[in-house]
Amino acid sequence: HPPILLVYDQGRVFALDNRCPHMGFPLERGSVADGILTCHWHHARFDLASGCTFDLWADDVPTCPVEVREPGEVWVKPVFGHADPAGHWRRRLQEGLAHSLDLVIAKAVRGQLAAGVPASEIIRQVALFGFRNRDGWGAGLTILTAFGNLLPELPEEETYLALFHGA
Repeated sequence: HPPILLVYDQGRVFALDNRCPHMGFPLERGSVADGILTCHWHHARFDLASGCTFDLWADDVPTCPVEVREPGEVWVKPVFGHADPAGHWRRRLQEGLAHSLDLVIAKAVRGQLAAGVPASEIIRQVALFGFRNRDGWGAGLTILTAFGNLLPELPEEETYLALFHGA
C-alpha cells in the first residue's frame, strides 16, 4: 500500500494516502486547520474526514478506515481506492475537459485505462463532450478521430498518449 499519513485533529484520528494526488508531494509536510489538510507544495486543500478536495485541479486524496481502540492504540485498515474507479475517473475526465485542465485529463485517461475501460469508450466520452460543447468546427475532433483510428496500430504503451493528446 502507499505511505499512510495519520492526522490527529479536533479529537479525531484520520488516515490518508501521504502523497498529494495533484503531484505526489508528501502531505506530511502540509498543514492542518479546522479539519482541512493543505498540501505545502501547490496548496491543494483536502477535507480530512472524506479526503475530498476543495480545488478542482486536484483529485481527492484517498483515505482509509481508522479505529481508535484504546488511548494510544490506533488501528488502520490500509485499503485505498474508489468504490467505482471507472465511474470516478469518468467524472474526472468530464471535469478536466470542462475546465481545460490537462493534468486532470491525463490522470483521468490513465485511471480509466487502469480500471479496464476500453480505449474506444474513452474516445466516445471525449467526442461527445467535444460535440456538445463545440463553438464552431475546428481541428479538435478531427485529431481525436485520427488518433482513434490509429489506436489498433499503436503499441499498447502509446495508447495512453494518443488518448490524452486526442482529448
